[in-house]
Amino acid sequence: MRVARTSGEATDFHGTVREFAPGRAWSVSALETYLDCPFKFFAQRVLRLEEEPDDDEVMDPRRQGRFVHDVFEKFFAAWTRAGHRAITPANLDAARDLFTTIVDAALDAARLSDAEAGLERTRLLGSPAAAGLGEAVFRMEAERPLAVVDRLLEHPLNGDFTFATSSGPRTVALKGKADRIDLLEDGTFRVIDYKLGWPPQRGRALQLPIYGLCAEQQLTAGRGRTWTLGEAAYIAFKGPRRVVPLFSPGDREKTLADAQQRMADTLDAIARGEFPPAPDDVYRCETCSFATVCRKDYVGDV
Repeated sequence: MRVARTSGEATDFHGTVREFAPGRAWSVSALETYLDCPFKFFAQRVLRLEEEPDDDEVMDPRRQGRFVHDVFEKFFAAWTRAGHRAITPANLDAARDLFTTIVDAALDAARLSDAEAGLERTRLLGSPAAAGLGEAVFRMEAERPLAVVDRLLEHPLNGDFTFATSSGPRTVALKGKADRIDLLEDGTFRVIDYKLGWPPQRGRALQLPIYGLCAEQQLTAGRGRTWTLGEAAYIAFKGPRRVVPLFSPGDREKTLADAQQRMADTLDAIARGEFPPAPDDVYRCETCSFATVCRKDYVGDV
């Protein structure tokens, strides 16, 4: 039996499932999961293995993310209903007051413990020691010279989109949802992505650049004029800066080109059935729901 046993070097033991044809549109967030760890993508998105249930007593990162997104969506909807568009230095205090009202109402509805409600309130509204996410969002807009003419919140980006790759133009079926797209008066737009943790490294970023390129195609096709991605930024709770731009004017084209090739390479790896247990950072394994079934210690890939 030992002699006949398949070698441990066989690709089957290292996360290869030969040909793989999903036949569906992947979400951009799923492709980012592949970049985090191919096996996690396989377990979560292909096998659809169940994850450990969340503790209802506290908000896990996923629920926290939904909560923050919901707060900002409600704020900007209320801001628009009140007759406002852009946030400017002149109406900054009004934005702060409205945001505080929205946050307090959301925390009451969430029925959190006093301790956790206090943490979430500090995250959003800040403290004497540091500004909150709301302040970062408002100041970012108030300090920009171009006015917002329309705001698209939790905007769906679904369909076939064309990207430039090393092998030529490639049309890909994708689905996604941009946290926020601000249409500006000069025909450009900015895409905002809220992050409760650290923003991804530019060399690994996928969602923000791909969403920007998808939005360019969708907006231009649907609004009767050309719209150009002018700015893309993360609003991050962790890290030295709250506002982290995806690119500077001088490296916009390279950043977007690299992201398109990174997405194409990811799709090709999925099509080849390559799902090795190979996290980009071994510390991801500490919080991964699939760490007990990935065989990373057995195959010695990590």
